[in-house]
Amino acid sequence: MALQVDFSRLDEQDVLDLAIQVEQEAEDGYLQLADWVGSDGNREASEFFVKMAKFEAKHRQLLADRRQALFGDAPARHSAKAAWEVEQPDWDAIGRSLDLEQAFELGMEAERRAGEYYSEALSYASDPAVIELFQALAKAEEDHLRMLRNQRDRAFGRPAED
Repeated sequence: MALQVDFSRLDEQDVLDLAIQVEQEAEDGYLQLADWVGSDGNREASEFFVKMAKFEAKHRQLLADRRQALFGDAPARHSAKAAWEVEQPDWDAIGRSLDLEQAFELGMEAERRAGEYYSEALSYASDPAVIELFQALAKAEEDHLRMLRNQRDRAFGRPAED
């Protein structure tokens, strides 16, 4: 699924607000995956997805701190639904029918889209601290993608890339 965010229609506040929502949805998504694979008895994968959720919570807090510093308590001007375009799969369509490999694939696709979001958002950021933060988050999403691949490969007895 290609990223479909028209950054030309957003200002820096909008980009930060959307990123905060994206990270919240990512955290929720990983907790959902942790619950699903945990209920199937896969404790190791469940714990891994909980760890990934904690990373997303840290990202959200970094974004919220920067947003607060720049825009104070100004209300968000975007729909929370917009975040689904970036990092979240369609949970209703998936249901509980996914297996462990599909759970990892969902996480990897979400991380790819999030990395793409931050990379594209860089062109529309003007505050040096926001630019630095988006660069760091784009790199973090790449790291998360690698972590997901390695954990998936470990779960299925495949050689890890690192």
